Amino acid sequence: MKTPRPRRITHIGLLLACLLQVVAANAATYTYVFFNASQTMTTMSSSINAVTIRSGDYLFNYSVDGYWSPVQGGQPTGRFFTITWPTGVQAQAITAGPLLGRGADITLKRADGKKFDLKSFTGKILLNTAGAGAAFEIMPQVNGEDALPDPLQYDCTGYYGASFSYTPSLTNYDTYKIHMWGDFALTALTLMDDNPPLPPPTVAIAASVSPAGMGTVTGAGSYTSGSPCTLTATPNAGCYLVNWTEEANIVSTAASYTFSATANRTLVANFDTIPQVGTGPSVAGDGVTVSWPAGLTGWMLEESADLVNWSPSAEIIVTNGGQDEITIATPDGSRFFRLAHP
Repeated sequence: MKTPRPRRITHIGLLLACLLQVVAANAATYTYVFFNASQTMTTMSSSINAVTIRSGDYLFNYSVDGYWSPVQGGQPTGRFFTITWPTGVQAQAITAGPLLGRGADITLKRADGKKFDLKSFTGKILLNTAGAGAAFEIMPQVNGEDALPDPLQYDCTGYYGASFSYTPSLTNYDTYKIHMWGDFALTALTLMDDNPPLPPPTVAIAASVSPAGMGTVTGAGSYTSGSPCTLTATPNAGCYLVNWTEEANIVSTAASYTFSATANRTLVANFDTIPQVGTGPSVAGDGVTVSWPAGLTGWMLEESADLVNWSPSAEIIVTNGGQDEITIATPDGSRFFRLAHP
């Protein structure tokens, strides 16, 4: 005789209820409170009108007045920021360039695009609004679309430096766009979600040699953001390291260059050949001429009596046919000469 079907359904129902209880018990809600000195950030992208940084699981995109110039019609320098990480995140209203009049924006989202909650924030206005009135406007979004017909408004009428705190408790959106017609900053922020923390972001450190074949570099690769990175340059025989450059800017002259890997970087180890020093009889036939290529940058002629203690040479250097040279009269005792590079 078959077991009654209703009893089997009851067992399945009890099993499903137990599974749901286990899932509910294992669910976790994570709270992230910004801003404090222990929180690091990585610049993900930067342009003349916007910058995106990442801290933990979250991306902050803020507007920048990069076309602004201190002199009308002059070279754009951009306006300075009064609020910087980790004090907060500042957005600048666009006052010059093609986006003129757009106002100031800060956009918040998770690095993986998942939904989260905006529980509270404190905004600081960086201009005077009293008399004109002002508001922080927040538009939550889902999948790139506005989630509300109109943005939510939170009053911020006041004077430069005034702070306003609110607890909107917006839930289950993947993006929050905060707007004001003038400069403002977020100086406190509480975000919550039930997504597990993401792995720490990584940055790519690339290094190359110039000219090719004069040496090698080690240490390039992928690093966890904020971790130390050491690049080491080793010259081949007859060569020496001149410097490290990044976008043609000199960043170090040390063979081992150590820095914190907070953003993608591309560096070049620049080498050159060690200049050759020659000797021969002086033109007058009395003494010896020591010569080397003229115009060497950073090199210094040094001398020593024991090959241990070296000091800058006081000999008079003359340039002759593309060579720098000194003449040592004889007899002149035992002296040794070398070219030294810092």
